[in-house]
Amino acid sequence: MLRKTLAALLFGLALAATPSAGQSASPQSGPVLPVFDPENPPRIDAGPLAPGATAFTESQARRWLMRAGLSNIMDLTLGDDGIWRGQAERQGNVFPVSLDRNGDIATH
Repeated sequence: MLRKTLAALLFGLALAATPSAGQSASPQSGPVLPVFDPENPPRIDAGPLAPGATAFTESQARRWLMRAGLSNIMDLTLGDDGIWRGQAERQGNVFPVSLDRNGDIATH
């Protein structure tokens, strides 16, 4: 009898901890990172950058730029407009780069 009661109690606790249909486990607030797709790498110079709040941290921005084929990323700073700016190397050339909240990259 004690085992059945304990099992029922544990089952009830497990159900209470599970989000019900229509609820997310953790509500998202703020910007969301774009998803890296190896079949579709980050776009470079595909159009104007989108200003606005970014979810990229500095290390995530560096990794995103490296996934796009850039290396030796230097002086990366986040501007007031939410765009990361710095310098990077590609095919032996060093040039300014920018990264927006959508993961799009611009070279200058």
